[in-house]
Amino acid sequence: MNDLNYLVRTYYGNGNSSAEASSHWQKYQLSQKISYKRPLKLKGHEQEDNDILDTISISGEGFGDFKKLNLFNLIISIHIFFILIFMHWHKLKFSTLLATMRYSLISRQVFGYDLTRMALTVDFLEKTLGSLNFKTITIIGDGYGRLGCILKSKYPKCKIISINLGKTLLFDYFYSCKVFPGLQHKLAHSNKDFVSDFNYVEAERYKSLTIESDLFINIASMQEMNYEQINDYFSLIKNQPQSTMFYCCNRLAKSLPDDSLISFNNYPWKDLEIIVDELCPWHQKFPSIKPPFIRKFDGPIQHRIVKTPN
Repeated sequence: MNDLNYLVRTYYGNGNSSAEASSHWQKYQLSQKISYKRPLKLKGHEQEDNDILDTISISGEGFGDFKKLNLFNLIISIHIFFILIFMHWHKLKFSTLLATMRYSLISRQVFGYDLTRMALTVDFLEKTLGSLNFKTITIIGDGYGRLGCILKSKYPKCKIISINLGKTLLFDYFYSCKVFPGLQHKLAHSNKDFVSDFNYVEAERYKSLTIESDLFINIASMQEMNYEQINDYFSLIKNQPQSTMFYCCNRLAKSLPDDSLISFNNYPWKDLEIIVDELCPWHQKFPSIKPPFIRKFDGPIQHRIVKTPN
């Protein structure tokens, strides 16, 4: 079975949320839907990945703002563009700006705040860690494949591994394929499945794989996990065979729908060397269509880079 076909059949064949989903995702996975623009062309008994890319539309909530690139959304976003120019865009490296614009145009998404914060993250990582070319980068909870695609545009020789809940992983796979149709894309179900470009791993089964990475990244999704899931990901990072970096950017404290409080400082940071630790400069306020046009997030957001022992 083809990868996109597998994700569609496995995670959209019923209305159930994943057993790995926290209370946050049990709520928001209900909004993740697919629709068909026209009947699929079937080849044998299989739905080909290219047929699915050309035929389905996907929508969801809870993992970033998505505005389709069209005239109406461009017009209503004009004041947001001015805010982003003065607050953030002028700080971006030209190569990063171009890579993000490329993603925006090909994926047909407005270049708004969510894409901007991914671009700023890429520049920050390069400034702190140096070039990421020839590195293996594992992104936990990308959503729309934004960060992975910008990284791949800037560092063509890097290897991307995206881990996400199966239902949301479809978004990573779908948009990454749209932006880089000529590169290798593979849903990894065994260690031999990994390829040199884009790899996709279901959070429901990542523990059965050997995932080795030079850099792990999590942005604004550990705050939506329960502590058991957070601890499992930290175990993956800490048990790497070589010294590894981890960039984590999450709210200092967030209440989930089940009333549990997830605190950044309660993550299992023990035994990790802290390289950077501060409030994320570009992640405290965001532009809004409605007044007030610049708003604060519900709580302060910290970002931290740590290194595992040698």
